[in-house]
Amino acid sequence: MIQKYLFLDIDNTLYSGRQGIVPESAREAVKQARENGSKIFLCTGRSKAEASDYLEYPVDGFIFSSGSRCEVDGRVIYDHPISKENVEKISQIVRSFGMGLLLGGAKMAYLDDKCYREVETYLTQKGGDEAERQKAMEKNGMHHMEERDPEDPIYKLGASNLRGVSFEPLINALPKPFRMIQTLDSPTAVFWDISDGSIMKKDGIQKILEYFGADLQDAVGIGDSGNDTDMLEVCGIGIAMGNADEDVKQIADWVTTDIDEDGIRNAFLHIGVI
Repeated sequence: MIQKYLFLDIDNTLYSGRQGIVPESAREAVKQARENGSKIFLCTGRSKAEASDYLEYPVDGFIFSSGSRCEVDGRVIYDHPISKENVEKISQIVRSFGMGLLLGGAKMAYLDDKCYREVETYLTQKGGDEAERQKAMEKNGMHHMEERDPEDPIYKLGASNLRGVSFEPLINALPKPFRMIQTLDSPTAVFWDISDGSIMKKDGIQKILEYFGADLQDAVGIGDSGNDTDMLEVCGIGIAMGNADEDVKQIADWVTTDIDEDGIRNAFLHIGVI
């Protein structure tokens, strides 16, 4: 079997927002690829706290917050949080536009009431009572803003609003080098990540490849949304999910099937790692 360094986005690439699960075919494909000698990393816009449900996942490492924190086998090899001054400054800007606010930290993700309700809807597509919904939020590291630990470093911010509301005014109000990328589009709301534009997923990938002494030509990036484009462009092979945004498909080397139609498994079969 071919051995590769595989970098997988989480939301709507590994995790199906429609089903509220990681498809079994994807789980099995990840297991088989690692058994065959490939190394697999989750490369996500989520902060470490937001990815808490995946920290015990059988992979070789993580790229959190679109490159701002990289871990391999539990060891932090790169760490670049946002300064406290910029966190407060950008938080005020987001609030001034009446949008929901998320702060993605290492320990927890902190959400104001508006953002909490909208993320809860995304993570609990199958419904459930209040206790079940709260459990789902905590499982994904999501907590109310009132629980914020002032010493918890913040790696990204998030803004949310109802579908149909323009984010353009907020984008224009952000100071450089911060940038916004749409990450999720749920049935009721739209979510954008706010991150340090000088650091991207491709930078995290390069840090990990340097750690292993590997080359970009040995890397495969798989994703679906705007914050995955640089990852797909820099890797030797870039694969877009069948459910990916059209602009992501345009820059990909190959397009696999939909996440709910064995997209990860078919991608792994295509490149020969399983």
